[in-house]
Amino acid sequence: MSVPPAAAGALKREIGLWQGTALNVIDMVGIGPFVTLPLILAAMGGGRALGAWLLGALLAVCDGLVTAELSATLPRAGGSYAFLSEAYGPGRWGRLVSFLFLFQIVFSAPLSMASGAIGFSRYLKFVVPGIPEGWEAPVASALCAAVTLLLCRRIGAIGKFSVVLWVGVLATLGIVIALGLPHLTWEAFRFWAAPVETAPGLPPPSGAFGGLGAALILAVYDYLGYYNICYIAEEVKQPTKTIPRVIVASILLVALLYILMNVSILSVLPAKEAMASKATVSDFVAAVAGRPMARAVTLLILWTAFASVFSLTLGYSRILWAAARDGNFFRPFARLHPTEGYPVVALVALGGTAALFSFIDLKKVVMAILSIRAVIPFMAQIVAALVLRRRLPDAARPFRMWLYPLPAFLALLLWGFVLLSPEKGLEAAGVVVMGAGTIAFLVRARLRGEWPWKRTAG
Repeated sequence: MSVPPAAAGALKREIGLWQGTALNVIDMVGIGPFVTLPLILAAMGGGRALGAWLLGALLAVCDGLVTAELSATLPRAGGSYAFLSEAYGPGRWGRLVSFLFLFQIVFSAPLSMASGAIGFSRYLKFVVPGIPEGWEAPVASALCAAVTLLLCRRIGAIGKFSVVLWVGVLATLGIVIALGLPHLTWEAFRFWAAPVETAPGLPPPSGAFGGLGAALILAVYDYLGYYNICYIAEEVKQPTKTIPRVIVASILLVALLYILMNVSILSVLPAKEAMASKATVSDFVAAVAGRPMARAVTLLILWTAFASVFSLTLGYSRILWAAARDGNFFRPFARLHPTEGYPVVALVALGGTAALFSFIDLKKVVMAILSIRAVIPFMAQIVAALVLRRRLPDAARPFRMWLYPLPAFLALLLWGFVLLSPEKGLEAAGVVVMGAGTIAFLVRARLRGEWPWKRTAG
């Protein structure tokens, strides 16, 4: 389980600590917090929403520690795909579980990319109000195509560009927080004592936990991406050290930024106004610094959305490439550009599918992503980490999750709550994708004479 050596046709190791952190942060932030903030406020009834952000951060930290241990032990391209295969046995159940992960990626990856592109098109209207209503989806689709073209280049150039994108992302959140700091109130931090409010035209908080289930679903979506560095493990310098550091640092940084942004906005805008707004952050900036500044910050939000789609497409393309290289996906996806070394087919396929998914409603896209991914890879991956600890107790682990096994159990519990929360439940999309994936695996294995159809000697 050591780091694979470089070989002819292999990916190039050119991503360091700063570039990896930049890719992770721009993937995590994206357009998510800007479009989900009013939804989380509405779900929790106002200021209590900060509790959902904090609980989402706890889930990200716990799951991130699990992922950090796995990535240091198995620093291979594709991340979860490699973890699941190794933990459950590459010749038997690992083949099924890793195939299911790959199968859902075909759907969830373009959905994730499309969500960022749709958010981009929504905020674009704040800057260019003359855009017709029906142009939201075409603009999002065009963004997916543009990102795909930009990623068709050497990873070293992408790493440098990611740092530029990262600066823009940090500047966006930094300006929003800086504008709010002079107006901070202690009441904004006391989320447990915040009154429950409902904006006109919006339903009151529902569910056994007062809207926490719905709010946590959205908050978790905003933290997704801390594992992105694992997907490009074979392009990272000193991956056993760099990847865990990137995961932990990016989660803590993003959590701090989200919390500060939330309390800044609630210290300025009344909760009812914030939860009813379709461009909450832009309205907040307009309230404290005027409309011209709000337009400038909105441009930075668009920059952030673009950066997120860029990072997502990069990471997911490496999953498909790694699976095809191992013979577990269509062979053309293993094709690398002869001189620049990027996975041509994987990039084009993801970008094209995301362009089509951009025509789906944003809220449905977000729910579909989490419904499909909650079990595989997240819950299955946590179990995988526990299985590897027992099956390979003496294996080299350059990074060990802190307070083992507490983070794994907490992450498993919280993912279970996200999956089965009263406001969501196990969506049909998740069941259908897992069911279809299982059938596809069995048919493929039958045609190729592989497990579970292949008879073993004796």
